[in-house]
Amino acid sequence: MTRKAFFQKYFLRFAASLALVALIVYTLYHAFWNSAGSLGRDYVRLETDVQLLSGEAYLFRDEQVLTVPTPSVVNDLSESGKKVGKGVAVTEAWNGYAADEIAPTQLALDRINRLLAVVEKSLAVGSTTLSQAETYHAEAMQIYLSLRQAIANGSFDGAQALGDEMLTLFNRYAVITDGNADLRALQASLEYEREALLRGGRTVLTNTDASGYFYAAGCVDGYESLFTCAALDALTPASFAALQMAEPQTGGGFAVGKLAHSNRWYLAVPFDARAGDILEVDGSYAVSFPRNGQKTLTMTCERLLTDVDGSVIAVFASDEVPSDFSYLRVQTVEVEVGSYTGYNVPETAIHVVDGVEGVYIFEDSTVYFRRIEVLYRGDGYCIVAEQGERGDDYLALRDILVVSGEDLYDGRVYR
Repeated sequence: MTRKAFFQKYFLRFAASLALVALIVYTLYHAFWNSAGSLGRDYVRLETDVQLLSGEAYLFRDEQVLTVPTPSVVNDLSESGKKVGKGVAVTEAWNGYAADEIAPTQLALDRINRLLAVVEKSLAVGSTTLSQAETYHAEAMQIYLSLRQAIANGSFDGAQALGDEMLTLFNRYAVITDGNADLRALQASLEYEREALLRGGRTVLTNTDASGYFYAAGCVDGYESLFTCAALDALTPASFAALQMAEPQTGGGFAVGKLAHSNRWYLAVPFDARAGDILEVDGSYAVSFPRNGQKTLTMTCERLLTDVDGSVIAVFASDEVPSDFSYLRVQTVEVEVGSYTGYNVPETAIHVVDGVEGVYIFEDSTVYFRRIEVLYRGDGYCIVAEQGERGDDYLALRDILVVSGEDLYDGRVYR
């Protein structure tokens, strides 16, 4: 068979086969590539986005360190962090120990005093009804779950205080349901053990000035004479840098505690340049402390010191003195500087069409363009305004947002 005859005989078959293949490809394209399955979608939700400035805060406060001439074992007579009146005995120092005995004796005494504090709080149950007992048990279980979660996350700050509170609540439950004879016996045993530890000459230290706040020896860090209110009044970026590099002061005797006679305390927090455009002098801000169980206090921004490189030192002040708070000289803070309520939209979902910023939504197998008004631009996302009275051409709550897709345009139909 000649080549010409071959093509004449099989041409129609080849053409029909090619047409069939083209039809299959066309069908598959419209079935898969032009289907809604090629779109990334999510429902539009309303949320509040809190804006935070995070930094390392340095505490300034006027504090009086209490000292004795020689190293001693210290037994506190007042609770650390609590307010004490003038003339109140706050702690006592015992000096009848060799140098190598002081540290282990102090550890043993601190353990006894901690247990005694738990026992004494456990016995102060107030109401003795069974309903109150169940309340104590439920609160203790809540702390237990919080402790487990914190430890699982590697956060141990404040774990001891929470553990003591949990033990106190469980003990109160037991006091109501089983009586308190065992706790009374334990209290007497611990008091006897404490008396046996204390020996030598005894020096009682008293708050001789106006009422103030007592803090145990473990709270003395050696920076009390450096981070003062006078130093804060004269603070400059250069003097602040010098304070950050300063070594603790160890002279003046053996520290057994300290007193703060004023409610007023301050934080100096270095931030980058953008903080200067966000923070306002005399403005009130919610400041949270991650190392203090995320405790949040309202503080006033008193000053903003700007360095030559544009960075800012913000000085915050507070008159609130919570007792369950660790006044660490340096700790991380998070300052709430604003919040925005609206729809969270990924940057990848935002398009500009004819100079108008908006997004695409998916409704009834069709893509539609919706306008947006951006309130805040974050890292990879935006908070946009609610639809409200803006009209149906704006993004609305519970619209199906197209977060990814190709060749999008208003009115495109997917089958």
